[in-house]
Amino acid sequence: MIRPEDVQDKRVLISPLNWGMGHVSRCIGLIHQLVIQNNDVWIACDDRQKRVFEEYFSDVTFVSHAGYPFQFGGKGHFGWDLLKRSNALRKRLNEEREEVASIVKTHAIDIVISDHRYGFCSEEVPSIFLTHQLNLPVKWYEGGVNALHRKLIRRFSHVWLMDDDRSSLAGKLSADCPENGTYIGHYSRFALYPKKEVKSVEAVLVASGPESYAVQLIEQVLNDPSTPSGLHVVHATSQNFPYQCKGSWREKDALIRSAKLIISHSGYSTLMDCLELEAETRLTPTKGQAEQEYLLQLWKKRKG
Repeated sequence: MIRPEDVQDKRVLISPLNWGMGHVSRCIGLIHQLVIQNNDVWIACDDRQKRVFEEYFSDVTFVSHAGYPFQFGGKGHFGWDLLKRSNALRKRLNEEREEVASIVKTHAIDIVISDHRYGFCSEEVPSIFLTHQLNLPVKWYEGGVNALHRKLIRRFSHVWLMDDDRSSLAGKLSADCPENGTYIGHYSRFALYPKKEVKSVEAVLVASGPESYAVQLIEQVLNDPSTPSGLHVVHATSQNFPYQCKGSWREKDALIRSAKLIISHSGYSTLMDCLELEAETRLTPTKGQAEQEYLLQLWKKRKG
């Protein structure tokens, strides 16, 4: 079984899912580990993702790679939104497999790592599926979705579960690890920084997830009379809002690390960050995302 610490002196190709920026965020810590283990890291991503990675890495190679054609209406109907795009998504998965095969052959890639991109795998070299959920939190009549999820994962030779089975953040979502799977622990880019002993910022709103839902969260918090004064807003949307931090990701990192209170959606990458930062949290699930509703329940139990 391959673990992250076993990957040394290899040429590694990695690609994060383009669902918000959480997958980019959680890949930063993993890529940092791969780089310091003397790997030649190649990142396949779109321009938006590349601009973020460039702030953290100067010694990686980028490959232009289109994301999946997601379109979200912002009404909480994730299943319907995905179903409407199913033909385009299927087409992109098939294209992606061909693109990966070409990259692997042309650039002598040794290992492929996919952060939840079902088509980003190779038949020629070890391919690793990075995820926190083997089991999707779907309703009983949507069992076919989980069956398809498992079938697509079986295309990969290894599964890395971004969770700690002794202190799980994902609960039943990461349970029943397959024979070719292993728990690799929690990853946060904030682990790359020293701990902040003094928290000097009252509150930071980190608006995460697909843009339509991130915008909804910002508007909700700004209109909430219980929102603390001195709020700073961190987001990656194309819109402008009061109190927003317009700096680089690194500058935003410094602000978030100094926060006494973090307000955000209860996405998994956010939870890993909050665990590392040890700040107070005020979290809410993205509308219509059963996964985040479940994760928030676990988080509240963890925090007592």
